Amino acid sequence: MRGGSGYGGRMERGHDVHDSHLDDETPSGALDEESVRDRSELARHLRGSIFPADRAAVVACAIDEDAPVELVDALRSLPDDEVFLNVEGVWEALGGERERRTLDDPHVEEPRTVAADLAGDLAADRAAIADAPVQEFGFRFDLVHRLAAAPFLVSPSTASVVVDHTRGVLRARFGPWSVETSLRNVAFTRSTGPYHAVKTVGPPHVSLADRGLTFATNDQRGVCIQFDEPVRGIEPIGLVRHPAITVTVDDVDGLRAALARSPSAG
Repeated sequence: MRGGSGYGGRMERGHDVHDSHLDDETPSGALDEESVRDRSELARHLRGSIFPADRAAVVACAIDEDAPVELVDALRSLPDDEVFLNVEGVWEALGGERERRTLDDPHVEEPRTVAADLAGDLAADRAAIADAPVQEFGFRFDLVHRLAAAPFLVSPSTASVVVDHTRGVLRARFGPWSVETSLRNVAFTRSTGPYHAVKTVGPPHVSLADRGLTFATNDQRGVCIQFDEPVRGIEPIGLVRHPAITVTVDDVDGLRAALARSPSAG
């Protein structure tokens, strides 16, 4: 982890030495390879369900997730008068750059932190969302997966998981592919990752071992949803059925909590 960028900026670490021509290989607005690794390491130790979160909650989560000592020390140096809305807010507070995934990325100017006195309102809003009859979870895209998925019509606007408690239905959409089943068919869920990139980039992937289906938009973390009865998904007729589906949503813990509200999920 480098000093001066990523959360390395809050650690006593040296700068990398590299040839200047290598900078030209990183697209404008995109993170370089080391920054991507640093941010992924940060995200791996911060559960999506803790946000919005202040410094104390972020540090506590990192410790609970067995984060490296140097990362925990860096998190302890975060400002104590701000509330972080997501991992990106923590990343930027540690000195990381904001990634612009496309030239017209609509999210690039979104706030990632708020004043501490608004934390109560945000927490109340989050609790209300968690109790909503219909909950929708977007996918977390990294740049490589987003570019690889685009030819298959998979994008942030065409990929989501909906937990509809009113109708008792779980629906996962991934571009032209979809899975829909009763919430009562959900046996249990578990957090999974990281994954091999070759098994996640591009269109949906089907395991040769057990026919499990994967809708992936990053190689870091996701939710594996196991079913009592296999479901169709990779093709519309149902000749191939899947005993489980893995989805790399942004709020892994939130989706697991939503499914835990259903009658059968554990």
